Amino acid sequence: MTYRHLIIALLAGVLACPPPVLAGGVVGAAGPSEKAIVRGSPLQQGTNIFSGDVVEVGPGGEGVVTFGHNAMARFGADTAVRASRDANTIGLELLRGRMTYRTTSDQPVVGTFADASVRSESGQEAVAIVAFRNPKLVLVTAERGALAVTAGRTHRTVTVPQGQTVEVSLSDDNDPNGGTPPNGQQQGQNTTKPRPSGAMWATGVAMGAGAAVAAGLALSNNQHHLTCPQKAALVSPYVFPCQ
Repeated sequence: MTYRHLIIALLAGVLACPPPVLAGGVVGAAGPSEKAIVRGSPLQQGTNIFSGDVVEVGPGGEGVVTFGHNAMARFGADTAVRASRDANTIGLELLRGRMTYRTTSDQPVVGTFADASVRSESGQEAVAIVAFRNPKLVLVTAERGALAVTAGRTHRTVTVPQGQTVEVSLSDDNDPNGGTPPNGQQQGQNTTKPRPSGAMWATGVAMGAGAAVAAGLALSNNQHHLTCPQKAALVSPYVFPCQ
């Protein structure tokens, strides 16, 4: 075989091999974004987001990702979100900051943080807002449709009706008793749940309702103390006008 024939054979082999595909596949594509990066590069419109990618948005920026079937997500400033795909479901793990996402019946999207998950209660179209208010408190707002928030080792689920907000308190000492102090035999044991991947400030989520529960999830009762811009940030700046 001559040198020329060898080159032709090598080129034919290269062209015959398909390009490598990242494990997990494509989650979605970037929309108009600003001051956002993925895999160390600026998030440009049309950029593919692969399963396992972390989208980071800097101060004053915004990230937009579309998933098809009218499902999409917006990531606010100072936000980091890890994207994933499992069969037909898109997963968005909020590591810090604030995200708004739309889930549809054709393209389900589930938001997560620590050991909590946020999904459409009925499986139909819904719009959810998930935001860290501080390192120990996450607000979940149902902007459209009802949401189901599930968390804790007991996998307790709370329904969030449209237009309402719940507070999820993160706990470093979430135990299998759902917040009940362990008995004397258990006090010497380590009941701390392993730190979830990417959850920087919490090892679990303690959920509860009523005055007897010190930390938990309940309808937010302090929103009347917030300013109008703060309320808009909790619901949606696009549908909550301020005078």
